[in-house]
Amino acid sequence: MTSSKLTNDMAYGQVQMIVTTPDADMKENVDYLLGKLGIAYRRRRFRINTYREISIRNSRKSGAKTERQKILDGECKSLLFIWEFSDAYVVCTLSDIFRALRDNVGYVQDNDDGTTSAYYIPLNKLPHIQLPMPP
Repeated sequence: MTSSKLTNDMAYGQVQMIVTTPDADMKENVDYLLGKLGIAYRRRRFRINTYREISIRNSRKSGAKTERQKILDGECKSLLFIWEFSDAYVVCTLSDIFRALRDNVGYVQDNDDGTTSAYYIPLNKLPHIQLPMPP
């Protein structure tokens, strides 16, 4: 028989990070769940200290809903966004990204694939945390 203190302690133990389904990612922009916290995780090949901006898919030639549209329409369930660059991590909240999109602080640029465009937000216009890449 376990004590109520032990049962209580176990209820507040370590939380598992879960990889979501491709369907959850497409519909709600959620790559991972940490408890009930949705996290969007994006990996970039660039150095953030050179690049100094983050990007969000703006449009698709197919007309499919994009990350930008889902954020502005309130369909995004990730409260935290993390971009992994080659030299650092950039962490932003959904509410800060929403405000940047709503206030149109960035710019749109077509991607090289000819079928999509991205919305670029300069880091100096977006509240964020920048963490150096571990050695």
